[in-house]
Amino acid sequence: MVGFRHSFGWTYASLWVVRILFALYSTGYIHPDEHMQNAEITAADILGYYTFRSWEWDPIFPLRAVIPVYMTTGLPFFVAQKVYSVLSDQILHPATLFRLERLSFLCLSSLLDMSVALLVPPPKRSFALLLLSSSYVTHAFYIRPFSNSLESVISALCLVFLSNIVELGPSDSHETAKSGRAALDWNLHALCILGAFGTSMRPTFFSFALPISFQALRYSYRAAGSISRTGRLLALPLCSGILTVLCFTVADALYYRGTPFHPVFPCLNFLRYNSSAENLAEHGLHPCWLHLLVNLPMLLSPSVWFLTITNIYHSFKDSRYGPVGRTRTLDVTRETISQIIVLSLAILSAVPHQEPRFLCPIVLPAVVLVAVSSRWPRKAFWVTWIVFNVVFATVFGVMHQGGVVPSLLYLNTQMTDNFSTSTHIVYWKTYMPPRRFLGIPQQVFELQFPYVGESDVQSGKVAVVDLAGAAESTLINTLLSTRSETVYVVTPVAMLKNLPGHVASCFTSQKRIFPHLDLDHIQESFEVGWYDGLTLGVYTVEQSCLASAP
Repeated sequence: MVGFRHSFGWTYASLWVVRILFALYSTGYIHPDEHMQNAEITAADILGYYTFRSWEWDPIFPLRAVIPVYMTTGLPFFVAQKVYSVLSDQILHPATLFRLERLSFLCLSSLLDMSVALLVPPPKRSFALLLLSSSYVTHAFYIRPFSNSLESVISALCLVFLSNIVELGPSDSHETAKSGRAALDWNLHALCILGAFGTSMRPTFFSFALPISFQALRYSYRAAGSISRTGRLLALPLCSGILTVLCFTVADALYYRGTPFHPVFPCLNFLRYNSSAENLAEHGLHPCWLHLLVNLPMLLSPSVWFLTITNIYHSFKDSRYGPVGRTRTLDVTRETISQIIVLSLAILSAVPHQEPRFLCPIVLPAVVLVAVSSRWPRKAFWVTWIVFNVVFATVFGVMHQGGVVPSLLYLNTQMTDNFSTSTHIVYWKTYMPPRRFLGIPQQVFELQFPYVGESDVQSGKVAVVDLAGAAESTLINTLLSTRSETVYVVTPVAMLKNLPGHVASCFTSQKRIFPHLDLDHIQESFEVGWYDGLTLGVYTVEQSCLASAP
């Protein structure tokens, strides 16, 4: 046992080191939402960077609440900028921004470990912690500023508070009953606040919170003993939840409308937008079975997915509670987790747009369910588990669109060194570039960026164009129309080699960034060889050459 504890401690610590390295240094780019729904907004509002504000932040019809964004990246940016201003006169470097936002979510991910430790008793606790900390979801998703990552943390904490409520239960002793009532009140307040926070942030949280709310109501009634006492017990916690919703409403009204008397409800707009099949068609429509049969196995691994489905079946089949204590708590936890997984899958699968990250809040409940319900796995399980997670962590954490962020940091350096020239930057056949990493301030900064401000960006002295998957002719017309002194094109090497020779000859390579996996153009990447196919290029374009090309 001592040897196992020693080996577990070293393994778990090593996995934390891996998590830290992924958070601070992995530049894989999973989805534009990891930038456009969070730090791209706070970098503009708090630090004054020139950024791209997506349609979800339109004041007329906003879909995003501001409190979660300001809490997760806004506060770290604000504190860091204050410290930086004392130490130097410069603004935060874009590379520092990148690590600050990752560090914020790295700290939040520790709450997931804490939740597992509180939900799973020994000796299965070590198994659960190893599963969670070695999952590629932890290294690739939870350390990124996705709203789904924060949703996962809040769901996990809600399970912890429910576990506390169930474990408290009624007591015969007066003193114990008094202290237990205080603890029960505190846990109910925390549960209501988190429930309101999660639902106001992302309405899909409701599908994860509903089974927890049902069990909390059920055990509140058991503790109170009657309906009237239950009402009195829940009155103040519900007021805490309502107050949380009001805080969100006021903050959103001030942010989008400039006054608290003109309320706006992003969570309702979110529901209205996603209830339209026409709107969702713009993002891609998927079959209703995709979450269950593809996305969930992709997140959990096929083996853990199978164990999860099996344990859900047994949980519903053998739903019995022990009389008191930890056994009852574990049974309720198993039942609640089973309900969460089934209900959330049913609700989210009814929406025709389905992405794997939408199921991130299911990962921790599934880990807990498998850990408390299954035997310690054999060696074959760990071999397949390790291979699966190493592959997916490498693909999504490091390789997928992995050159976009480094290319922006490189361009920041180039513009800083050549601040007197007008610059035109074109991204082609890549994910949307998060502009904050260019380090262009909205207002003129005399020391670091004496050349560019918001007026310069608007006048075209610095232009950033995202052509996404546009046709080759659109790229050429864009390059011919610019009058900037320096023109950069950032595109996969495979895309450049597919251009006509007389056009490609006008491009001069300035930087090659490896690895950069472009899953949207697999065939073109294979045709140019594995290295060039996994490389992003930063090129300057000679416009006179391009204009004279036939």
